[in-house]
Amino acid sequence: MRRKVLSLLLCGAMIISLSACGDNSSTGENAGKGTQDGVQETSQEAGGKDSKDLPILGAGIYSASDNFNSYIGKSIVNASDGIFKTNIEDGQNDQSTQTNQVDTMIAKGAKVIALSVCDTTAAPALIEKVKAAGNLPIIFFNKEITDEGVIDSYENAYQVTSTGGDYGAAIEGQMVADAWKANPDMDKNGDGKLQLVNLMGDPGHTASQPRADYVKSTIEDAGIEIDLLAEDTGMWVTATAKDKMDAWISKYGDEIECIVAANDAMALGALTSIEAAGYNMKGTESEKYIPIIGIDALPEMLDKIESGEVMGSVLQDAKTQGQVIVKMAENLINGKDACDGMDFKLDEAKAVRVPYQAITKENLDVAKSTYAK
Repeated sequence: MRRKVLSLLLCGAMIISLSACGDNSSTGENAGKGTQDGVQETSQEAGGKDSKDLPILGAGIYSASDNFNSYIGKSIVNASDGIFKTNIEDGQNDQSTQTNQVDTMIAKGAKVIALSVCDTTAAPALIEKVKAAGNLPIIFFNKEITDEGVIDSYENAYQVTSTGGDYGAAIEGQMVADAWKANPDMDKNGDGKLQLVNLMGDPGHTASQPRADYVKSTIEDAGIEIDLLAEDTGMWVTATAKDKMDAWISKYGDEIECIVAANDAMALGALTSIEAAGYNMKGTESEKYIPIIGIDALPEMLDKIESGEVMGSVLQDAKTQGQVIVKMAENLINGKDACDGMDFKLDEAKAVRVPYQAITKENLDVAKSTYAK
């Protein structure tokens, strides 16, 4: 059954190229692991041998335990080389900590601030800080600021994110639907319903609920009835998701016909859990297999797709997002339009949105290319 499931799935959107930005890598041996190599500590720095003469880009991610955020941080550092002196701060998922970090960035002379905020409701206060510091540009990324009027209240506030949590989850849901329709063996009990478990993100993140809703609605819109065995938050974190999956695999076992996760970190946690229970073992063709799909297409997830342990993921392009942030920051401090020199335009939310794409074993090269040097 596994070979059948892994050989399908064709859907997705075209990745839009970023022009006038260098092909800087967001890779690194420990990139995205959350607590290693500087992101979670105080800083990673870029700027080349003459960095002392470069303007400062003060940047922060909400938590280094979020693999995807860490990859954006790596991309910002790499894209900044020769353009900015850049520090990536870890907010440790605590807004007061991150706010203090912004104060320090400003005190050290940052010319532009880029943040994945811990708490999106803190955006107005952060905007006031950069205004008071001389109307510095501020770029919010990954976590979209959706409260009405906040971004529009300040001419130097912008956003960089993906094409909406609903869109990525819709691709994820379509991948599940395509697999189900092409492989009758996925319906283990023959009841015509998909027995599903769903790992959601942090409830405070703007993408969490849309992803949970749209992955299910897309499956249902394809004419497939869902029997939702379990749904709960894994907080975007591998260890938390593993703990949830431990309980679910113990309770439901072979009843589970598919696992969907709102990001790859949680999908990998689910994989660790079910492999301990004898499912999806690397190098086997056992019938004891549960399809898993995540979102992000991180390098560590691509390895699992290639080995057959995971069915697929949805590429959320951390490398391009980091490059866009740096190019936008460079434009803004030089008095240019935010998107000057890029194949992107701002939407009504003053946001650049980088598209998603379905990734399976058949098109792994697409995702791998985003991490290539």
